[in-house]
Amino acid sequence: MKRTLYAICALAMSLTAFAQKLDTPKGKLIDNMYRTSDSWVKRNWTSTEPGRYEGLVSKIVVGDDNCLYVYNPLSGLDSKSWLKLDKIADGKYRANLPQVIYKDNNGDDDDDEGGSSERIFKLNRMSAIADNQYKVVVADKNFMDFSWDGKTLKMLGTGTKNDMLGAVFNDKTWDSQYGDWNVTIETFDEKPLTPPASAPKKQYMLTSKTETSPRIVEVATHNNDIYVKGIFANEKLANLWVKLTKEGNKAVLPTNQYLGTAVKTYFKRFSNDMAQYHAYAAAFNDENTVADKLEFNIDPATGALTNDKILKVVLGKSSSTNMPKEDFGTLQNLVLTPYEQKAGKPEKPTLHYCSAVPSYDYSTTTITLAFYVRSADINGNYLDPNKMYYNVYINDNQEPFKFTRAKFHNIEKDMTDIPFNYQDKRNDDIKVADNQRILHFYDETIKKLSVVMVYEAEDGKKYSSEPMTTQVVSTGIDNATIDNAPAQQYYSVDGCRRQQLEKGLNIVKYSDGTTKKVLVK
Repeated sequence: MKRTLYAICALAMSLTAFAQKLDTPKGKLIDNMYRTSDSWVKRNWTSTEPGRYEGLVSKIVVGDDNCLYVYNPLSGLDSKSWLKLDKIADGKYRANLPQVIYKDNNGDDDDDEGGSSERIFKLNRMSAIADNQYKVVVADKNFMDFSWDGKTLKMLGTGTKNDMLGAVFNDKTWDSQYGDWNVTIETFDEKPLTPPASAPKKQYMLTSKTETSPRIVEVATHNNDIYVKGIFANEKLANLWVKLTKEGNKAVLPTNQYLGTAVKTYFKRFSNDMAQYHAYAAAFNDENTVADKLEFNIDPATGALTNDKILKVVLGKSSSTNMPKEDFGTLQNLVLTPYEQKAGKPEKPTLHYCSAVPSYDYSTTTITLAFYVRSADINGNYLDPNKMYYNVYINDNQEPFKFTRAKFHNIEKDMTDIPFNYQDKRNDDIKVADNQRILHFYDETIKKLSVVMVYEAEDGKKYSSEPMTTQVVSTGIDNATIDNAPAQQYYSVDGCRRQQLEKGLNIVKYSDGTTKKVLVK
């Protein structure tokens, strides 16, 4: 009986020692800190490489028990747990390991005697035994020391990936997506810029080499400062400001202007990195060279500001050691021009492709029309997309085609005028992909299609573009062996550009102007 009680008590003590700390410890919370680390960095859903995390949002609690607690202790892992650091001397703390930092249910049921899929991740000090292979160090070496001066926490005693903090699950397997060997966490007090409330505001038209359509941004001026709101198109950044300062006939935008915090899913819908970052507007001379600033020329006649360099959204401050490997927002050859709303004739749509493909049993035919549109007039000036729509004309009919719910089940109502940015409920038969529009028709009698853009001014007057007209090309479906004119471009069926034929259905555009749908099995 005594032996049984002793075993239960020992188990309870063990579980207490290694319990995952999820609640915020009692003490002084230092929030919104700035974390950098040399780490194994995730590049996609499965692979990692040695690299650097820059600008992760972190926090520390200075505990009432004289310990420090570090939130999300492994870079890139949103564990929502705290790592406990025991004080061993003034300014020096130690993480005694292992400590449980994360749990999930992604294990293999067959690997556990009880059939459970739960995996328990413990943080350990690990040493390299081969390329990308690690083992937990011996028990009396299983700790990591840190220095702390009240503002900056630094990991001590490592410096290379041969000796690191890593996550081990079920006491045997290193999770190769996570590992840190050089960590610094600093207090942080930067805030997003805002102009003075009294600064007068007006609209400017923004154009750039990297954006297909012009758009409107808000500009506020105060003395020699020029604030621009919504300079990046991303909806999460729409209300943020960057600042330029006039210097003679130039306006200078310093690099690394703070935009606030962001996660990668703001920019990439299916990112697997859930960590929060400090985001910046950063200057670059070119794709591979950081810059201290961007200089804009000011046109004395029009007030337009022009620049021939690059402005990017960067997670963490840009530097030679933090060059963005993913595009979260890029503006190249940026131009800002004072804007006055004017009615105008819209640009003519640009054809991408138009093809008719029978089903495998030839019972139906699907016609796909893909084209590009811009919210701009024939001179490239901005037109409000909320005042634009397009009409589609079938064969030689003079009346625009009516999209009905009887044939297009995912539209909300019958419509003839298709709003500029309209997509159906599934983004399927009337589809929007950036500046591309993709329409599907299911009528084999259609041989010709035309699209006309319409801008409706405040006074009710309508301005129509020149029609974009195309013949419907019956392509059939070929296998991947093709012998025609050299292929120039490859696309997915929803219009995304591909570098080569990929598995499934491909649109192939040839040098003679023809297109085919090619099935790769």
